Amino acid sequence: MIRSSRHILKYQNQGKTNWLDKLFEDYLKELRYYINLIQTVKLPLDKNLSSKQLEGKHIFHSQWKQNIYKQASEIIRSCRKKHKKVKKIQNISIILDERLFDIEYQESGEFDEFIRIKLPYFEKSKKRAITINVPIKHHKHSLKYSSWNRKKSVRLKKIDGKYFLDIIYEKQAPDKKLEGNSIGIDQGYNKLYITSENQVAKVNFKQLYHEISKKKQGSKNFKQILIERDKLINQEVNQLIKENDIKTIVIEDLKKVKHKSKFSKILNNKMQRWSYAKFTRKLERICEEQGIELLKVSAAYTSQRCSRCGAIHKESRNGDRYLCIVCGYSDDADHNASVNILHRGVYNPSITRNENN
Repeated sequence: MIRSSRHILKYQNQGKTNWLDKLFEDYLKELRYYINLIQTVKLPLDKNLSSKQLEGKHIFHSQWKQNIYKQASEIIRSCRKKHKKVKKIQNISIILDERLFDIEYQESGEFDEFIRIKLPYFEKSKKRAITINVPIKHHKHSLKYSSWNRKKSVRLKKIDGKYFLDIIYEKQAPDKKLEGNSIGIDQGYNKLYITSENQVAKVNFKQLYHEISKKKQGSKNFKQILIERDKLINQEVNQLIKENDIKTIVIEDLKKVKHKSKFSKILNNKMQRWSYAKFTRKLERICEEQGIELLKVSAAYTSQRCSRCGAIHKESRNGDRYLCIVCGYSDDADHNASVNILHRGVYNPSITRNENN
């Protein structure tokens, strides 16, 4: 399992902030430079090159040049794999490996730790690189990983003019549970989720999406309501797991569900606020941490199939209600779908027989 905690870098003096400004400015220029060299075949596309093979234009420190080249080659390989053109890089994350940083723990004092960063600049008349010590403080989220192993790399980011440090942790995932219940979960726009046990999200997310759509995108109020949305999703997932003794969860694979949707333009705009991806990622994380098996199944016909007899008819689904035109079974449409999702992920003899007939 890999997790990360983010720490704002705001406690350093202005001089150190100026060094970070210069680092990000020069790093971005050098990254674009190396991308151009690789695209024009003036540099080979490889995973690593020696510093002697890398000509510096803005940054001349050998380890930093290797670091930047590695990121440039990863960007190009990723774009080629997706058959996309490499766009002009605007924002960057700087990955520091163990050669370029270390972290010093503070037993007492105002700060918890100091990150010592080796910059790609040299002191006058000296061959040693300039280093800066930047203080960080821990918080509730980062303290959760105090017993985890730290990876030998950290990530520097610049967001809205502010600097952040991501510390990365890893830990062996627990064994999968052998006992407990299996549940299916149907995710929807009107209901965040409904389970095969008929448990429904307590928060009205449809109303929340409406409130988000009224905010000006990028505004302070818009960002604040997105933070509130994420907190509510976390609460819903935590409560769902807490209230059930679960060994297996089955969900629909909704990847690209909003891509080139056949819905109307107005509904497509609303769908952009649908939080199924946030819900799924949180569910994946907590299942991994607690040894719960999470299965993803095809979403095809789960809303049209009768969870009792297995018959598939579009006419059986009418808005929020499901009434099977074959056997007469009646249920909430989303609950019926959640049971079908469970059956698709976990073997069910009665459904299997019906599908084979």
